[in-house]
Amino acid sequence: MRIRLAWVLVALVACTKAGSDRESASAPEPTIVIAQAKPPAPAPPPPAPPKKVAKVTVQMTAATLADDCGHSALPAATDTVIKAKAKSARFAKADRACDQTSMQLSIKMPADGRATQLTVKKVELFDDKGVKIGALTPRTPTIWSEDGMYKTWDQKITPGLELSVSYALSQPAWGAVPERRNRTYVLKAVVTVSGGDQVVQHDVQISAPTSLPPGAKT
Repeated sequence: MRIRLAWVLVALVACTKAGSDRESASAPEPTIVIAQAKPPAPAPPPPAPPKKVAKVTVQMTAATLADDCGHSALPAATDTVIKAKAKSARFAKADRACDQTSMQLSIKMPADGRATQLTVKKVELFDDKGVKIGALTPRTPTIWSEDGMYKTWDQKITPGLELSVSYALSQPAWGAVPERRNRTYVLKAVVTVSGGDQVVQHDVQISAPTSLPPGAKT
């Protein structure tokens, strides 16, 4: 009896082990998938360096303190030549009697610049102590041409050229300036070109007899 019971226990143990082995063989181990992080997006390229703007150089090369001759416009070049030849000595002498208050500018732009335009924002006169005498009104811009005369100028600047231009100015307010002769003044102008302001100036003395308003001190 005991021998039979022992064989039954042995059989049960063998069946249990075989079943366990079959379950181990049939059930695969779970696969662990590790998600890979996406690579970072490439950095955008650096911005291109800004193009250098060719600098326009403006200088005041000369100035005249005199009268306001009242010429509102410059005659055309052909008319100027014809009238100059037709003038008598009497009219030529009368013309020389009026010396126009004015300023002359030299303008330079490199060949790699962009076409632009110049504007005169203001013109002011100061005495030899730095005291402001008053503002002068610019008008009638002209440009020195290849045929040796000033012509009307549209204030446009072309790259690669050196321009000599002139502006007629209103007469300074001399009434409040006693003993104005034999003194050095400073004519200062603010011009706008290529979106920026430039300050130009020139020392100047009174170069001709100037007419004064009634009641002005001399």
